Amino acid sequence: MATRETLSAQAASCNSPEDWTALAHAALAEPADTAYAKELMDGIVGDCQFTKDLVAVATVYKALGDDAQAAELMQQAEDYCMSGEEQIALAEGKFKVLGDKAGALASYEQALKETNNVAPLLALAKTVIDVTGDKQFAKKIYAKAETKVETVAAKAAEYVKLGQAASADMGDPAFVTELYERAASKLSAPADLLLLANSMNDPVRAKPLYAKVLEGSADVHSLGKLLEAAQAANDADFVKLILDKMAGLASTTPELLSLTEGYMAVGDAASASKTLDSAEEKVTSADEMQRVVDATAKHFASDAERLERGKQKLEKRRANQARYVEFQTLENALSSVKATLHLADRVAEELADASYATKLIQRAEKMLAEESFQFGRTQPLIVAIDQHTDDTDWLARVLDECASKISYFIWFKELVHTATHLARHPDLGREKARAYLQQWEAQLKSASASVYDYTKLAQVVISDLADASWGSTLLDAAKTHASDHYALAHIAHLTAQTGDAAGADALYLQAAAACKNGDACLQLQHRLKSYLLSDAQQRAIYTACGNNMATPADKLRWVEGIDDGFRDKAWASQAYAEIADSFSGADKARFEQSRMSRVGDAFYPYRRHAA
Repeated sequence: MATRETLSAQAASCNSPEDWTALAHAALAEPADTAYAKELMDGIVGDCQFTKDLVAVATVYKALGDDAQAAELMQQAEDYCMSGEEQIALAEGKFKVLGDKAGALASYEQALKETNNVAPLLALAKTVIDVTGDKQFAKKIYAKAETKVETVAAKAAEYVKLGQAASADMGDPAFVTELYERAASKLSAPADLLLLANSMNDPVRAKPLYAKVLEGSADVHSLGKLLEAAQAANDADFVKLILDKMAGLASTTPELLSLTEGYMAVGDAASASKTLDSAEEKVTSADEMQRVVDATAKHFASDAERLERGKQKLEKRRANQARYVEFQTLENALSSVKATLHLADRVAEELADASYATKLIQRAEKMLAEESFQFGRTQPLIVAIDQHTDDTDWLARVLDECASKISYFIWFKELVHTATHLARHPDLGREKARAYLQQWEAQLKSASASVYDYTKLAQVVISDLADASWGSTLLDAAKTHASDHYALAHIAHLTAQTGDAAGADALYLQAAAACKNGDACLQLQHRLKSYLLSDAQQRAIYTACGNNMATPADKLRWVEGIDDGFRDKAWASQAYAEIADSFSGADKARFEQSRMSRVGDAFYPYRRHAA
């Protein structure tokens, strides 16, 4: 036990009021030597100038029963109090020395005003509880700490500190629950919510947070952390929900094999079998194939067919290891989308490895995402996805993304053509193409579309979708905007492609009727020739065009077109004769010159005799 003799030996090492007061309290322990304790304090009390030291000395005088001296020292301590830290020391003295809880809380209030960081605030809350036991005031401190967390970048970690401190110090489960609930409402990132939930150490109370993490997570890594927590809590139903979501996101053999293990742990062999199949499909190396074979032997040893298939693939992997090394060397040197897709084609053809080809295609897609969009660059990616994978969701997504970015019809036309000519997924492609065409048609109806806007769309519908009925509907809309022979002839040409020959003939005649002069007749005839119409059709339409000419000059230009377009001098000669009476004077000379240059001396006998 401590005596004056033993304590005196320690006095030599005392260097501060804190040391001396600690020695004095030791002297007051049984058997108490109050005289020695008072002697120690009387020796240093005149040197104390700081609140903390004055309070410490006051506690000794209080223990000695000298309340008056203790109170005087406390008054000096308050007079010298200058900072929030000193207010904390003062508050403890007021409570322990003076028994003044109200005064102590008033000092804590001053300290609270000057404390602005989370860690000191939590320390203050703990001190208030330890000294006064006033949890209501401690809650006030926690409220300020919560507001400070909002200004911190790593909010989740700070909320965890609040929750853990409250759990350890408050002894109020309801308050702790409310604190976590408020924190959860202010966090959204799955990683933050998971950190908060794991800190609760209570699976039941953490379950709503875990459910929120499951809803917001969109990657295998974050879900894997959640899975660990659910497995630690032995919550088989929740584990199953997490595994199901992970199964929709997992894309590599290791990830899928991990899911296989997880499903087997909860007794879901059917789902485990599916993930093991997917793991086998996505193998990228002999090592991964070995792991698939090992998992098959472990969980599905009775499935001889599956096990044998895996062993054969493993042998093939090992046998082609040199080729894989070669291709991986080429892969490491890739720097363009074109080269990456070309390598994917080689992998699919030479190794028949759909998983490896898929990985390369995914790499090409990421490279494309870093470039400005041009459909010509993306089109080979669509073809590669179609040819080398069975991932229709991926294929549909890329098609939809292209459709959303395209505003020029030339690209749109190429998109539809690509979609309708998919080699392995034609039904999906046609379905998507039809939807895109319908959207484009809706845009035309809501805008000031021209005749050619409709004919371009109709041409795509007819040629790529082979939908004659829809194409005819679009051509009907085009006709309402058509006024010149160019548009009418174009519509007629497309109408013929729908199988409506009679409708096309009628439109060609409308085009002929729309020709206002002889030059227009020649323009129409040139277009008819480019459409590869039969000679009989061209003659009939050109004849109708000539019947529509009113002036001698236009009639003459039309006749000249017979020789220019048909090289039929007999028809031209007859036509010249039929319009000869329409000319006189200078116009007659123009007529004769034209006839001489077009049909020649064969129709002027007197020149032949003169020769």
